[in-house]
Amino acid sequence: MSARPLVVGTGDDEDLVVGEPVAAIGSPFGEQRSLSVGVVSATDRSVKSLTQFQIEGAIQTDASINPGNSGGPLLDAGARVLGINQQIETNSGANDGVGFAVPISAVKRSLAQLREDGTAEYAYIGVSSQPLYPQLARKLGLDTNFGGLVARVVPGGPADQAGLEGGSKKLQFQASEYQAGGDVILQVDGHDIVGPDDLARFVADSRPGDTVTLTILRDNQRRQVKLTLGDRPDDAGGG
Repeated sequence: MSARPLVVGTGDDEDLVVGEPVAAIGSPFGEQRSLSVGVVSATDRSVKSLTQFQIEGAIQTDASINPGNSGGPLLDAGARVLGINQQIETNSGANDGVGFAVPISAVKRSLAQLREDGTAEYAYIGVSSQPLYPQLARKLGLDTNFGGLVARVVPGGPADQAGLEGGSKKLQFQASEYQAGGDVILQVDGHDIVGPDDLARFVADSRPGDTVTLTILRDNQRRQVKLTLGDRPDDAGGG
C-alpha cells in the first residue's frame, strides 16, 4: 500500500465542523513522528503568538499537543492539512485537552508573501480595544450597540498618527474592567465591528501600507478617519 500524500487544505476555515476528527503530528518530548488523534473542539478562536500579537481563526482541538508538537500539521480524516500545531493551554505544563493550531488560511497568506519577496509582513493598527455590547454601551451612554472600544493607542503608531484617542478612565462593569472614554471603532471600510475579534481580523487580512477608512464614534458623533496601516513590530505594543 502506497503512502497517502498530505494535501494542503482549501483555506476555507468556515468548512470546519466542531466534532470533526483530526490528527496532530509532531515530536512531543523528543519522540519523533508521533501522532495523536482527537476532534475539532471549537473554531475561530483567538490565541496569542510568541510575539504576543493575537492569531485569529485558530482551531481548538483535544488531540494531544505537547511541547515538541509545535510546527507539525493538524490533519483531517482526508489527510488535508487544516492548520499548524501552535500551542497548548495548560496549568500543569503538559497537555490538558486544550490545544490550538494556526489556521491554514493564515499559513497560506504568509507563504504567498515569502514566495513573492522572501519576507512576510503583517499589518498593524496600533490600538488595544475591547468589545462593546448593548449593556455596556448603555452604561457608557453611547449611541451604538456594537464596536471596538479603544482602550489604548500606541504612541507613534498608525492610529495615533490618524488622531484616534484611547480611554482616559477605568470602569468596573459586570466583573470586568474597561478603559472608557476613548473612541469607538464602528466600521472598517464599511464592515461592522461586531465580534470581539473583528477588528484584528480585518487588519490581519490587509497589508502594511494599505489605507483603510474607519468609522468611529467620538462624543456620540460619527465621523470617518483615514488610516494607513503600518508594519507590525516584533513585539506587541497594541492590537
